[in-house]
Amino acid sequence: MISAEPQLRYDSLSPAFKSQLLKYLANPITFRNEFDLLSKFITIKTSPDKKIKFYSWDDLTGGTWHNTSCVAQFEADNGKIVAQQINSGKEAELGEYVDSKIYEVFELNIELEKFFLTFAWGTHGSGHQHQIVQMFKIRGDTLVKCNSCFTDNKDLVIEYPRSDKANLIFDPIKNILYFNEFISDEEIGFNRPTGKTISLEFINGVFTKN
Repeated sequence: MISAEPQLRYDSLSPAFKSQLLKYLANPITFRNEFDLLSKFITIKTSPDKKIKFYSWDDLTGGTWHNTSCVAQFEADNGKIVAQQINSGKEAELGEYVDSKIYEVFELNIELEKFFLTFAWGTHGSGHQHQIVQMFKIRGDTLVKCNSCFTDNKDLVIEYPRSDKANLIFDPIKNILYFNEFISDEEIGFNRPTGKTISLEFINGVFTKN
C-alpha cells in the first residue's frame, strides 16, 4: 500500500488494508500482541491500563490534506475484544478533524467511570495543522465519545500554522489541559498565536476554562 500509486491506494488498497485490519483486530489473540513490525509503519498507542489500543495511519492518497485512518481495539465490558473505526472517512464533507493520528492516551477516573483522553495530530493542507483532544469511554461492546466534555464542541480542536507549536499538555494529577492560544486572523488567512496559554480543568464532567 505504501509503495503503490496514490490513485490505487485511494481506490482499493487503503480500504482493503483497513478491512483486513478490522478483521484481524477482532481476534482476541491479537489484543496482547505488540505488533513490533507493524508499529514501524503505523502508530499504535495503548492506554495505561492496557484496555484499549489505537491504530492510526496515513492513507497516503496524495495532496497536502492527509487522510488519516484510526481504529480502536478494546476489551468490552463482557470481556469480548472489539475493533471499531474512529474516523468516518467523510471528514472533508463534514468539516470534522477526527481524521487524525492518535499519539497519546490518558485515563481519567471520574465517579467510578473510566474515560480515555486522547491527543491526535492531523493536517488538512494549505499550511495548516491541527491537534484534536477527544474523550471516550467503553459502554458495553461500543466505544462511545463524550459529546459534552468540552463546552464549545464535542471535541477540542486547535488549528494553527505548520510553522507554530500548540504545546498541548495534560496534567493527570490536576486533570488540566494546557495549550497555546491561537485566534483567527482573516488578513493573513491563518490562526495566529497570541502568546497566551489556555488552561482547561475537568470539573463536573466538562473541561472548563480557568
